[in-house]
Amino acid sequence: KSIMDARSSEIKKLRNVAGNIFELPSKYFTDISYDRASVPEIQKLLGVTSATNPTYTTFPPVLFPNLIEDKSLKTVFGNWALLAQILKAALRGVTSLHQGSSHGGGAHTNSQKWDIRQVTPGSIAWAAVITIFFLSPDTEFSGSGVGKKSNINYKELFYNYKRVLVTKWKSKRIEEIVAKINNYVFGAARTSTINTNHEDHTDAINRAMAALDVDTDDE
Repeated sequence: KSIMDARSSEIKKLRNVAGNIFELPSKYFTDISYDRASVPEIQKLLGVTSATNPTYTTFPPVLFPNLIEDKSLKTVFGNWALLAQILKAALRGVTSLHQGSSHGGGAHTNSQKWDIRQVTPGSIAWAAVITIFFLSPDTEFSGSGVGKKSNINYKELFYNYKRVLVTKWKSKRIEEIVAKINNYVFGAARTSTINTNHEDHTDAINRAMAALDVDTDDE
């Protein structure tokens, strides 16, 4: 099984530590029916400005460093620590969050079962989707990939995020983010060679990649 096949039991385990990861009361996440749409802090992370008619963006503030949305998308995925915590909990067990980066998770962690030794575009994209799912009013992933309450298309989000990451995997900014996540999750700097071609279908994706292109020239 791959990380994308995580079962409801795995999601539940992550929900139990989501409060610590987001630095918000645990009940917001452990109670799947909690009215998260009424929590201002959560709506701020999602970039939702209207409680009565919420709209969800492809790249919400929670994916940016310091939770500050960059309209140019130059710093998208810059909130690497949050994504790294979700990946570490999923791959090495929730107890690993309270231990050193090179320890924890027991003898049969998901990283071992799935033979994962470094993060990939798909795993980072998965963590980003899980992040948004936990913050959303949705209680479960539907077969269609669209949230029943939020109408968020999680399947589309995953492929959009993965497309950006695959295309810009060798850019300076993404390489730095990947190195930090790998170090946090696995305790050692690792490199990854991913060669996958994807077409881009949205202006947001093109703007994100254009911004990342510009950023690769920055020191």
